[in-house]
Amino acid sequence: MRSRRKRFLCFSPSRSNPSIERMLSGLRPPSASHVKRQASLRSQVVPSILYKYTTHATAGAIIESGRLRWSSPNLFNDLAEFQRMPRFEPSLTEATSKLPTILVEAATGQRTLDHDRLSPQTQLLIQLVQMLLQAGITASDIIESLQNDQPDADQKMDEMLRAHMASLDLARARVLCLTSDPENEVMWGTYADSHAGCALGFTHIPELSTPLQEARQVQYTEQAPVVGSGIDFLLYGDTSELRARTHQAICYTKKVPWSYEKEWRVVTWRWEERDSDVGHYKFYPKELVSVTFGARASADGISQIRRLLGANYPHVTLFRIVQKGEHLQRIKDDA
Repeated sequence: MRSRRKRFLCFSPSRSNPSIERMLSGLRPPSASHVKRQASLRSQVVPSILYKYTTHATAGAIIESGRLRWSSPNLFNDLAEFQRMPRFEPSLTEATSKLPTILVEAATGQRTLDHDRLSPQTQLLIQLVQMLLQAGITASDIIESLQNDQPDADQKMDEMLRAHMASLDLARARVLCLTSDPENEVMWGTYADSHAGCALGFTHIPELSTPLQEARQVQYTEQAPVVGSGIDFLLYGDTSELRARTHQAICYTKKVPWSYEKEWRVVTWRWEERDSDVGHYKFYPKELVSVTFGARASADGISQIRRLLGANYPHVTLFRIVQKGEHLQRIKDDA
């Protein structure tokens, strides 16, 4: 019976485990110019306009070239970008200790599982338990034999996820970072040249399949995000929902101190771009819908941006930030 236990044990945190292999392969990003997610997995409504805070010089370059800079997370000011690996709750360590009892309860009808979703390994284990019970072996003996505590299971999973992300070469990742808030005082001070720069407003255009359709909101958490139950992972293996949650956790979560950014981002990979950590990609003129000038923007700078908008962006609405006591207010610029 011990040999059977070794043969049929359903979880081992190594690359030979097919559920883990599929989960990792599901994290491999597409090589298309922007991410195309399954509509059934979308749960967020993208704001109609997202904003890019920039210096005056960068705003001019973006408008003149019609290109936006997408950067590798290796260049971000948050060193933890793409380094927060998700976790299970209950943990894999807890789940491996509970699994034998769950299998026996399922085999004897004391616990209801979704049999259509059970992994092939789990189905084999339940069949084995039923055979052993029919052979007269007690439930307690089966549970004892199947016990295989793995106190380092979660650590090994973490190491595997980190190794997988490293294998994807983050220098080839391309991320467009924006925000939903055009009146963010800290963002104006940090990313817009101490209020002398601009905030460019971009919209997504469904009929043109523009990248902002695929923007996802960054979540801010104190601890690494939970992507599911360790027990469910052992029972049901890899699922498309788990892959989506794992991708979300790694690429779209940050620590709470960064929450002031109210960030939305689009993530893709450009494998062919070997000589740079950034890419400058064209956008449709219609995607740029507004320009907001900072409270300290100079008259000459505003005039220059107006000239650059010229014939290509006649539809763009102009705003400016004014200071009202201790607060900032965004108003339409009718000058």
